Amino acid sequence: MAFIPRIFIGSDSISGGMAFVRGSDRNHIVNVLRKTAGDTVTVCDMHSNSFEAVIEKIEDDSVVLLLGEKKHTKSELPFPVTVYQCVPKGEKCDTVVQKAVELGAKEIVFVISERCVARPDGKAFEKRRERMMRISESAAAQSGRGFVPEVRGLISYDEAIKEIAASGRGFVCYEGDGTVPLRTLLCGEPESMAFLIGPEGGLSEKETGLARGAGLPLANLGKRILRTETAALYVLAGISVIME
Repeated sequence: MAFIPRIFIGSDSISGGMAFVRGSDRNHIVNVLRKTAGDTVTVCDMHSNSFEAVIEKIEDDSVVLLLGEKKHTKSELPFPVTVYQCVPKGEKCDTVVQKAVELGAKEIVFVISERCVARPDGKAFEKRRERMMRISESAAAQSGRGFVPEVRGLISYDEAIKEIAASGRGFVCYEGDGTVPLRTLLCGEPESMAFLIGPEGGLSEKETGLARGAGLPLANLGKRILRTETAALYVLAGISVIME
């Protein structure tokens, strides 16, 4: 079967069975994919709905698409999962975003914790976030997602713990003592799930104490010590295998 490109647009660009693709997506269709009138693309409305669409015409500022039947995307996890990732060094943020999106995360939130080596300021991180949103969109298209997962941050560790505690089921991943096996947390049908991965240097005793004080269990990820950029992917894969 031929590959059909996946285009994400807001529902405000859909009207009367037509979709209007503008800006960089219009340029991507015309100049990168080399699509012409009569060719087919898949359109996603950012609400987990997709349409097979035929290019009706290409205008100077838009590509006009004729939409087919609306279908609900079946590629999502059974509940929303948010990854809270303490900021790693180098380009590892990009890896976390790309793979977390492929594995079904709804949102990736970057956190500054006590032992983070990388501590970008807000302005620097916003530039990186824009890049990571492009990575998220590309990964969502490749993996057949129905929307583009959000990347946000930076937030403090304290803020992250409060948000995780407010989710349907939350936990903090930790390699030290006083933990429970991950598999004991991957059961039932929670409304949502959120978990935190520490930085390269791990979490401090104060930080694990804060998690416990908020009622969050500390989850161990098996017998091997995982890199920070691997840990979130391990958890997401476990959610998929056990709970989908």
